[in-house]
This record gives sequence, C-alpha cells and structure tokens, in this order.
Amino acid sequence: MSLERVTITIPSETLSAAKEAADREGMSVSAWLSRAAERAAKIEAGLIAAEEVLAEIGPPTPEEQAWVDEFMDTVTRPVADDGSGADDHAA
Repeated sequence: MSLERVTITIPSETLSAAKEAADREGMSVSAWLSRAAERAAKIEAGLIAAEEVLAEIGPPTPEEQAWVDEFMDTVTRPVADDGSGADDHAA
C-alpha cells in the first residue's frame, strides 16, 4: 500500500475527538483518520449503489422496508462489553 502525505483542515473539536479515539484504540491519529475515511468512502459507495438499485427496481414495499428497518436496528445496536474484546457483529 502506498501512502501519501496530505494537509487537511478540520475543526479543533473534531481533531480532539479523533485524538482521544485514536488513543483509546492505541492508534496514531493518522491511522485512525485513514480508517475513518476508508469506512466513510465505503458507506458512500454503498449508498450510491443502493440508489442505483432503487432507481431500477423502485422503492421497497412497506413490508420490505419494515424488514430492513428491523435488520438495521439489530446490526447497529450497541453490543454490551463483556470484557472479551469480541463483537457480536462486524463493523
């Protein structure tokens, strides 16, 4: 993987939060921000793909939407920390 150095400008509060999060995870701020950007890019690509699919097949029925809402509630629910460091679902 090649790396590039860039200069970014972000609000002080955002940088402070990123530094704290990176420290909690034992990462550099650069690595933490890189991972956050990668995740955000994947989410954006997924949203674009979903919009393209919906443009082709139309919106979901109320039943289909209810299923999606329930599924998303399940997979995005915070997992209780049992001290093992393991998650019940992937991030």
